[in-house]
Amino acid sequence: MRLKLSRTTGVSASSQNNRSSARTQGPPSPSVDDGQTCPNCGVVVETVDTSEAVCPDCQIVVTTEPVSTAPRPRYDEADEETSRTGSRVTLLYADRGLGAGIDTDAVTDGNGSVLTASQRRVCSDEGWTKHLRPREFRLDYALGEIGRIGAQLNVPTSELECAARFYRMALQEGHVQGRSVDGFVAACLLVAVRQSSLSLPVSIREIEAATRATREQFRTARGLLEVRLGMEIPPMDPHDFLPHAVSRLSAPHRVELCATRLLVARRADEDATGSVSPRTLAAAAIHAAFSLVTPEERPSLSEIASVIDVAESTISERKGHLLQYRGAWEGTAQRQST
Repeated sequence: MRLKLSRTTGVSASSQNNRSSARTQGPPSPSVDDGQTCPNCGVVVETVDTSEAVCPDCQIVVTTEPVSTAPRPRYDEADEETSRTGSRVTLLYADRGLGAGIDTDAVTDGNGSVLTASQRRVCSDEGWTKHLRPREFRLDYALGEIGRIGAQLNVPTSELECAARFYRMALQEGHVQGRSVDGFVAACLLVAVRQSSLSLPVSIREIEAATRATREQFRTARGLLEVRLGMEIPPMDPHDFLPHAVSRLSAPHRVELCATRLLVARRADEDATGSVSPRTLAAAAIHAAFSLVTPEERPSLSEIASVIDVAESTISERKGHLLQYRGAWEGTAQRQST
């Protein structure tokens, strides 16, 4: 039986004849189902009791199911392939994720077999922590603190991996010995957040509020990372606070764009003196942008202060300084209108 492509859309009759003439004679099939349309060339692909449909023209697999990344299941006991992959290798665990991960109350193994008395006695050993050396126990505690603070501050896993790598470097160089573990945890997390390309709005004040280290311990660890290990901690950019604050305030995109223009103009001004907190500059820029773009929809000072955690009087004062750069936004608005 000859399989041919039919019901094509947007394909000329001559091209259909060319395709049908190029088909080879195949063996008879038990059933032919109407397939799906190829997303590349628009040809309807007919399947013949196969698990996947392949377009004969462009060789694209046509399917509506997404690619599954789940492990392959065992369908029956005749499946002799028992090798399975474990968890991924990660620096966020003291054993790098290569441990067995057996629960303390486990009674069966991975295949469902009942554990022996000696095996249950090993599993109930509180995760084998009493067999860890003091250095390994402190490492396990430090990595757990990195995960706890990261979850509290919504830090992505990639940055947590960097913080764990920085802590292992400091531990290997011997800088953690005799000093606060919590201080180094907070300092390594700060370095990872500041060096990230995601522009995370996590400030030193938020890390200090989440860590168990004192301010002096935090400063000591931070100085050691900068001086002894040469880790750079770039200053925070006011632009990092804008996306989160604009989203919380349900502000239009033009407000964020205006606030960005004001901050860029202030940075380019050589006469702008004084050190101002990035969080304060972001709050003042948002308030000034509302005044220039949509004054009738401008939120109150208390709402902006609660979102960015800045005093209302400080926002009002810095807003007046940023309004002197309104020409940068007005020129952009005029060019867009023309």
